[in-house]
Amino acid sequence: MKRLFLVAVGLTGILAVKAQVMSEAISATLQKGDTTTVYYGTDALKTAMDNAADGSIITLSSGSFAPPSNITSSVRIYGAGCEEDTITGVTRTYLSGGLVMNGVNGVHVDNFSMEGVYVNGDFTINNADDDQIENVKLVKCRLGIVNLRENTDRTILRQCDIEGNISGNSTVASALMVQNCYVTGEINGFNTSSSVVIDHCVLRAADGNYSDYYHGPYVYKNSIINRFLGTGAVAVNCIGSQSFITNRNNNNAVGCYYDFKSWGALFADGQDNLDYLLKSNSAPRSWVLTDPDTYKGDDGTPVGVTGGDYPWDMIPSTPRITSSSIASKTVDGKLHVVIKAEAKPVTE
Repeated sequence: MKRLFLVAVGLTGILAVKAQVMSEAISATLQKGDTTTVYYGTDALKTAMDNAADGSIITLSSGSFAPPSNITSSVRIYGAGCEEDTITGVTRTYLSGGLVMNGVNGVHVDNFSMEGVYVNGDFTINNADDDQIENVKLVKCRLGIVNLRENTDRTILRQCDIEGNISGNSTVASALMVQNCYVTGEINGFNTSSSVVIDHCVLRAADGNYSDYYHGPYVYKNSIINRFLGTGAVAVNCIGSQSFITNRNNNNAVGCYYDFKSWGALFADGQDNLDYLLKSNSAPRSWVLTDPDTYKGDDGTPVGVTGGDYPWDMIPSTPRITSSSIASKTVDGKLHVVIKAEAKPVTE
């Protein structure tokens, strides 16, 4: 029943998306308990957050929103997607700045999740009471830097485009999972007692300010790596330079692939780099391997973001309008409207 209720709430938000396309408005639908409220305008998300309570669901339309100054409740935020959907024509949900979790009145906020949002800035976890933040999940989002400035437990970054570092700031990350993500920068800076697993990712970190830094001594599985792993790292069935992965033989590398000729030969699109966008048309890449049967992970699926339990797909799991038709005139005072929507399986 809860699942059906969540789908209904999501569909309410997507219907608001369709309405806003016609009225050039944007909306945030707040589901708090049994009450549903819709807010409009660029401050709609801020207003929804101000009125939310722990356990609330906020569904965002396409369009540009001003971010709230602080995440004040344990909410779930669902956007229309962080990329334009060329198949359905649904445009992205865009935040004009970063998001911060600062805690509220000396109390930290756990159990926050967000899916399908382009954040034009960083995602930062601070903490008002120096306690451990639990159960933060970001799925199918585009982000700048991910700053974990307080101890965290069971943080999940999944199917995200991360355009900067994942930075630990000397904090302890317990059970940090980075799954099927594209990461431009470094994954580094966590306390040595942390447990960090990077699985089925593409790690670019090849130029600019990142070129002199290392990824940390964490567990890397089934990933494509283009920079040194820190001393003490474990690499399982990864693709990359042997010198980068083994780091002067100071790391434990098992089943890794060093025999690929070039990035261009590795990927089906033939692009000879790890850039996020295609050179030909600036569209996001699919990351499909030319020979996925040769480069397999320890789970038997292709190495990189197209394998694993969460293959690369930036379309959110919330219901989305796929087609609609609206009659040009009313009949007996009624307007005939046909709307088709689809819901993908929720990524849990």
